[in-house]
Amino acid sequence: MFFPPARRDRGILIATTVFAIGVPLGARMLVHAHTDALAEHLGAAGGVPARIGSVDADLTGSIRITDIALGDLVAADAIEASVSLESLLAGDLHADEIRVARPRVTVEASADGDSDLARLARRMLGRGRAPGGSGGRLRRIVVSEGSLTARIAGLGELSADGVELVPDAGGVRVITAGVHVHGATGPIDVSLAFARSAAELGLPHLKFRRVLAVGGTGTVTAGGRALELREVAAGRLAAGGSLEVHAAIDDGGIARPIALEVSPKDLTVTLRGDRIPLRALGAVAPRGVDLETARATGSVHLHQQGKTLELAADGAFDGVVIDHKSIAGEPMPVGAAVKATLAVSPEAITITELGFQMGAISAKASGWLRRGALMSGQVDVAMASAPCADLLAALPSQVRGPLDGMVLAGNLGGTARLAIDLAAPVGDGTTLTTALDGDCRALSEPPAADVMSLTVASDHQFADGSHGKVGPGELTWYNYDRIPARVRSAFVSAEDGRFWDHHGFDLQQIARSLEIDLRERRLARGGSTISQQLVKNAFLSYRRTFDRKVQEAILTWRLEARLDKKQILTRYLNIIELGPHVFGIGAAAKYWFNASPRDLTVRQGAFLAAITSEPASMSRRVRRAGGLDPDSAERVNTILRAMYRDAVIGTEEYDTAIHSGMSFAQSAVRADR
Repeated sequence: MFFPPARRDRGILIATTVFAIGVPLGARMLVHAHTDALAEHLGAAGGVPARIGSVDADLTGSIRITDIALGDLVAADAIEASVSLESLLAGDLHADEIRVARPRVTVEASADGDSDLARLARRMLGRGRAPGGSGGRLRRIVVSEGSLTARIAGLGELSADGVELVPDAGGVRVITAGVHVHGATGPIDVSLAFARSAAELGLPHLKFRRVLAVGGTGTVTAGGRALELREVAAGRLAAGGSLEVHAAIDDGGIARPIALEVSPKDLTVTLRGDRIPLRALGAVAPRGVDLETARATGSVHLHQQGKTLELAADGAFDGVVIDHKSIAGEPMPVGAAVKATLAVSPEAITITELGFQMGAISAKASGWLRRGALMSGQVDVAMASAPCADLLAALPSQVRGPLDGMVLAGNLGGTARLAIDLAAPVGDGTTLTTALDGDCRALSEPPAADVMSLTVASDHQFADGSHGKVGPGELTWYNYDRIPARVRSAFVSAEDGRFWDHHGFDLQQIARSLEIDLRERRLARGGSTISQQLVKNAFLSYRRTFDRKVQEAILTWRLEARLDKKQILTRYLNIIELGPHVFGIGAAAKYWFNASPRDLTVRQGAFLAAITSEPASMSRRVRRAGGLDPDSAERVNTILRAMYRDAVIGTEEYDTAIHSGMSFAQSAVRADR
């Protein structure tokens, strides 16, 4: 049917009027009648309680909802949706613009990035989409005086002000004014404030794509110490890419650049910095490590692969002060270059490379260690060849100690391998092998620890702090030939069965001692030879520290190079502690048996050798028992068996000694001593 143009225009005008007035008016009447039903519908769609104060619709195509809330997640004073005339004429009632007044959004996010708000959005948007629907043509969401707060489990809290949302094809662009980030992990607290930020938020999963925040400042605090950050910028410039943070640490007015890269997709973290002050990390440093003046340069890369943490580090540090009784007797500043690639899992540790360089000392380690009750593993260590003088000079002065003044020539390097298998029979659980490359020569001995002083009478400080002159010509001195072979051999079998064969260090004994420590999970036994014990007693403190072990190793090398085995054993037997304030074989024979060394029986000699490892505690046990107690008797019998094994005594002597009694001087076992 044909209508004249004028009549057709009037029809369009009437239809437009009906849509422009009738639809909003009808909507207003409808929503007024069903406000509670609408709130119930929203709650059912989101799976959370919903509240709506009131709903109004006006003649301009706007619908206004006031006092709206979805559980504890989202609340707003008002939400107003506008439908344009163009949309009405097209028969499309989707909102073109939504205005939100004073929204308050609180998000509880898990460590994997999901959140209660994201789950709410997926439920509601999933229900609201009809198959094949157009998805609407919302142009923007205008937010006034709104705030967003997000709490991430185990990490911290983020809040944003001045939020504006602009919908796009894939979701929503979020533009904010100030953004504040606060996080805490253990004793470390991080606070950041950015001037502005922008992000792309994908729907319906609420996953961030590109993110950028600039104009930041902040602090990193640990143990009450703070590092000031400035020029902070954070961003992820590609969807699914890494989050990068760049900043400068204020180091007394000097800006120290630092960069952090986090990739949640493959669980990696990379940190880079140049001369970064570490003082704020002092609270989380191991006990005895002072970071007040410490700085670090380089990079650290962490990657989580299932239950395995992979670490790669390449850098250097200086100004670290070690103040721990197991390291040195006084605070020791250290600096070194470190390069490491390793993987740590609940079952094992794998070391691809662990490099360490401090001056001329350059060493690398590699290997693996399987954890558990029956530990196993293998570690290889290689030290690059370097001039001996430079190696000594590279040691901190606190480690050199009495070695100062020693002049060395030659070059030295070497390798070592430690293999562990605690599933093997006892005694076969560890092996230690070494190979040296080159040789050091001493051009001058250290004045404070010249081993040649042990060949003459000289002042000696005993373990109890007392002093006395020890050496040939002194009344208390017993030359090698004045000490019976059965007595000398008892000490060798008890303390250092391979004394006559090694050059100061017994690798088999060190490995055996390490095996015992590993099996018992404590420092139960040392591996020192008689030569090492003599050096310790003559020149060093009685501390069991790293610096003393280094000094002991070098002086033992000098001792074995300058003195013969008889001289070493004789000096050792004349200074060793063998009872309460009893030092030397002559004083011990007199104290315990009221005899001279030449009159001691095999069993008495074994007793004196037994007491060397625990002179104070064994003396107390004997006094309490008024004679040889069971524990001490077993120790004596163990030494007798070692003497028999070493062919020091024959079968007849062994049988006699193992079954004979032990008569002590009454003064030695008197209970009131």
